[in-house]
Amino acid sequence: MYKQFRTAFLAISLVLVAGMAGLMLSEHLTAWRALFLTAETLTTVGFGDIQVHTPMGQFILLLLMLGGVAVSVYFVGRMMAFVIEGHLADVYGRRKREKKMAQLKDHVIICGTGRVGRQVINHLKAGDIVVVIIEQEEEQVKEFLAQGYFVIHGDATQDDILKKAGIERARGLITTLPEDALNVFVTLTAKGLNPKIQVVARMDKLESEAKLYRAGADRVISPAILSGRRMALAILKPMSIDYLDTVVHDHNLQIEIEEVQVEQGSSLTGLTLEESKIKQNTGTTVLAIIRGDDVLSNPTAHDEILAGDVLIVFGLREQVERLEHVAVVKTSK
Repeated sequence: MYKQFRTAFLAISLVLVAGMAGLMLSEHLTAWRALFLTAETLTTVGFGDIQVHTPMGQFILLLLMLGGVAVSVYFVGRMMAFVIEGHLADVYGRRKREKKMAQLKDHVIICGTGRVGRQVINHLKAGDIVVVIIEQEEEQVKEFLAQGYFVIHGDATQDDILKKAGIERARGLITTLPEDALNVFVTLTAKGLNPKIQVVARMDKLESEAKLYRAGADRVISPAILSGRRMALAILKPMSIDYLDTVVHDHNLQIEIEEVQVEQGSSLTGLTLEESKIKQNTGTTVLAIIRGDDVLSNPTAHDEILAGDVLIVFGLREQVERLEHVAVVKTSK
């Protein structure tokens, strides 16, 4: 629609310039009077206050009446379509998105689309996680809307904006705003609206870590610390880092490190790792068992599995899915 409007604008501009120049040469009119007469003719007003005396001038007006009027009508039509249809399309699109967002559940809210925020969005998209983005910069909002994301233009520290993003139904919130104070405020607001939501907050200054945890953040991540640690390991343990990169980032391998919760009454409950035969039956490897606040790292074959335990496992996607099925299957009586 914008291209059609631009074409119509160029056409009407050329007609005005050509008509003005022709009347100036044929009728010896000033530029303003020639432009005024051309506009009178194109708009079919015809005041008759400016007379044309030469055959050439009359021929120019004839061309303007036959072709120029059609161009002017087309220009007005495109202009109205550009204003009205474009506005209606924006309103319709916004309402459609808002209706879909109102039905979202277990999505993740992303606050901020800077360098860190973009990486978060890309990784969640690769994992088929639905995200709702909150961003204040209008250009960023337009960019992500064009990519098909759910985006809200506003301040993530405001209650109404977080409610609009479905904070009550979301599984988690990640705040990657550039200032620690803003991330603290977003965390406080989010936890106030939904105390059960998982909040991961970005931290730049070490002294902000305690404040973010007091505000209710479940995880506090420092991109600078993680980057520094990774760069050091790239020197100290390059082969290990290359392997982890392959496992984590090569989606063709479909290898996952996943959390699997053991349900009450599961066939795994009360068995040791050796008795459960998880490795033999599913192919996955149990890296750790999380039991409340306790973490059993590198568990032995004699460690028991209890209801409510979260198993941190490593394996192919289909292997993890088999274990997930076993973890919820009830024991037969």
